[in-house]
Amino acid sequence: MTDPRTALMAELRELATQPIPDFDPALADDYAETGRRLPYENQYFARRRHLAALAIAGESGQLDEVLEAICEEKSWALPAHWDEAEPRTCVDLFACESAQTLAEILVLRPDLESAKRVREEIFARVIDPLFDSEEPYWWEERISNWTAVCAGAAGMAALALGVDTDTVRARIIPVLQSYLFSFGPDGGCVEGIDYWVYGFGYFTYFAEAWRDATGEDLLAGTEAIASFPAAVQLYPRSFATFGDARSDAVLPNGLLARLADRLGVDLPVVEHTPTFADDYCARWAHLTRTLEWGRELGGQIAPGRTLLADVGWYVERRELGRRMWSLAVKGGFNAEPHNHLDLGSFIIAADGEQLVCDPGAGEYTAAYFGDERYEQTHPASAWHSVPTVEGASQQVGEDSRAELVYTDDGVDAYIDAYGDGALLRKFSWDSGGIELFDAGPELVESFVSRLQPELDGDKATWIGERGTLVLHGVDAATAVIEHVDTTDHHGLPERLWALRFSFTGGLRFELL
Repeated sequence: MTDPRTALMAELRELATQPIPDFDPALADDYAETGRRLPYENQYFARRRHLAALAIAGESGQLDEVLEAICEEKSWALPAHWDEAEPRTCVDLFACESAQTLAEILVLRPDLESAKRVREEIFARVIDPLFDSEEPYWWEERISNWTAVCAGAAGMAALALGVDTDTVRARIIPVLQSYLFSFGPDGGCVEGIDYWVYGFGYFTYFAEAWRDATGEDLLAGTEAIASFPAAVQLYPRSFATFGDARSDAVLPNGLLARLADRLGVDLPVVEHTPTFADDYCARWAHLTRTLEWGRELGGQIAPGRTLLADVGWYVERRELGRRMWSLAVKGGFNAEPHNHLDLGSFIIAADGEQLVCDPGAGEYTAAYFGDERYEQTHPASAWHSVPTVEGASQQVGEDSRAELVYTDDGVDAYIDAYGDGALLRKFSWDSGGIELFDAGPELVESFVSRLQPELDGDKATWIGERGTLVLHGVDAATAVIEHVDTTDHHGLPERLWALRFSFTGGLRFELL
């Protein structure tokens, strides 16, 4: 495996020679008109990517040019996050990230002509609004990845610019403590692997900056949270994709290495070192900490089973022949951050290829985070592998819950999410495959995949590139196959398939 720092530096040097990307401020209005985020955000992150390359491997003149352009931006926050207040002082994820990036660039490159203006903009847009606010921001009270990213990035910006540590302590530390308290003893991240990287990543980066500044260790006692990726890994480069997670999650090398070195936790198996291009948002914190802490990682995927009871995630891996098969089952509740209507949903994968899939994150739009969220494909109950009960789909809300319980050969899911109709799902794994038995009234099953199933009497088959899955027990008289064309998280076309039929008895998945 190539040293990640060597490869990253070569990538940055090449990127720094490229022309400065175009930027059209008018695209900010496109979100208000169409609800689409990607047209503006593509250029926003392209500019941040070029900024990072120039800061580390470029000439001062071009770097000053990009810094001045960023100082001219209407807002460092994304248009999707602008509220009724002044966009320039909207303190969102990316405003805070921008503040941290620019502050650390000023430390790294003290020769910049734009330094005075950049410093003034950081204080005016982020540090002063946050530190002078008498009322908490919404992300301080509704705990999620936002809590750690906004507080952590703003805190790092303040430390880099010499803000007194007592001031930082009073404003930032209680917020980050609230973030830590949101995790249960098992350390599971209810938002999934991508938002573990984002939220706990920025917590870790701030914690290390804080330790350098004060000697205090905020990472102590976070071993369970740091172990989350290894617990939910299906295969190298493949994780359970519940909620708004992606199948191609990028785990920064420097973050993983630091957590292993500092906490001694097990790491997920790494067979691919992410490039800077792999990070769509071009995050300075991930990049620079990998350059500072990164090292070769590896490992070999092994069989095992884990139940994270606090968040309701079950993952089991078994080696059958030359393939590593995995089963993942989702519990929890239907009002989680980045929630999907997915209680009792499951994944069956061969060497990380999901044959029965969880759709993960769709394209982020206004509707995706609005009142129409569950009319969108990816969060909807209809496009998860869960049944309807007496014709009803799962309901939204904290009262819709599923508890997962270990059994000797699998896991049981006790689901109360259908109003009056309760559901018990029993997953058991033996030498004949994975058995699924559902107990509930008038059940119509749904099994979702990115692969088109083939029906043959009471059997359905999904043929993947890494394995084949055969479902026995299909009710041929009621079986239908449906599909939907949608867009994935990157805005690319995606087709999902669903096999639906009335449940008449036990089901068995044969793994080939």
